[in-house]
Amino acid sequence: MPSVFDATKAAPRGALGGKVAVVTGGGSGIGKAIAKALARQGANVVVADFDVPRMEKTVEEVLKLGTCDSAIAISTDIRSDSSVRSLVRDSIKAMGQVDILVNAAGVLLQGKLDKISTHDWNWMLETNLLGPVRTVTGFLPHMTERGSGHIVNAVSYGGLVPGDPMTVPYDSGHAALASFTEGLARHLNGTGVFVSLYCPGSKSPRIGKNTRSRGVGRWLGGADQGDDSSRLLDPLVTGLIESMHHPRFLIVGDPAEADALRARWDNAGQLAAAPR
Repeated sequence: MPSVFDATKAAPRGALGGKVAVVTGGGSGIGKAIAKALARQGANVVVADFDVPRMEKTVEEVLKLGTCDSAIAISTDIRSDSSVRSLVRDSIKAMGQVDILVNAAGVLLQGKLDKISTHDWNWMLETNLLGPVRTVTGFLPHMTERGSGHIVNAVSYGGLVPGDPMTVPYDSGHAALASFTEGLARHLNGTGVFVSLYCPGSKSPRIGKNTRSRGVGRWLGGADQGDDSSRLLDPLVTGLIESMHHPRFLIVGDPAEADALRARWDNAGQLAAAPR
């Protein structure tokens, strides 16, 4: 059976034609895969990242697909209030509107808990938790005023089902993001602005290009540092693309893990489509 990606290769415009998507962390890894997948569906894309060369390369690859009208790069540091305000202003000014926001930027903090300082915790939380909070609160007035939009927050598997003692801080940050995402979904239920939690799965690279390791040498296992491997991540993005057409709260990257994750989020399962 052909995937979403195969079905859109030959089509000059897809089902998301006319929509505008902002993807943070779009310069590499899962963010890059998401940006290209949305473009294959016809969405115009704003790639937001602090790594300018990689961000511009993503835009170049998106435009080569020939399936969307426009793609731009906006240098953004999601740790900065002013940088995120500029992202919001410049995205709307350049594209006219923003219909989809995908928060896929992150950093990885790992190692022995007693070796990780509060400074390290703050470094991680500024990006993994407060970064999405900034972008959501920045774009939300625009979406609620229009009565439409879709916000997707990418959350690691460990943030939903913790188990690795070496990634307790990282998983804790994503658990907080998951709680924020569920609360946001409940708050916006029935407004026309949908909210989804996207979990790529336990076998995917962890969300985060930059890594800090404490007490374990230079162990970098699992970091999402891929620059040219976004195509390998395409199968994990299929559910996210489908949810653009049929909104739901929980988006699962690995179907084999769907039952376990749905059990965890059973009470929130119908939030994206339920009327107020």
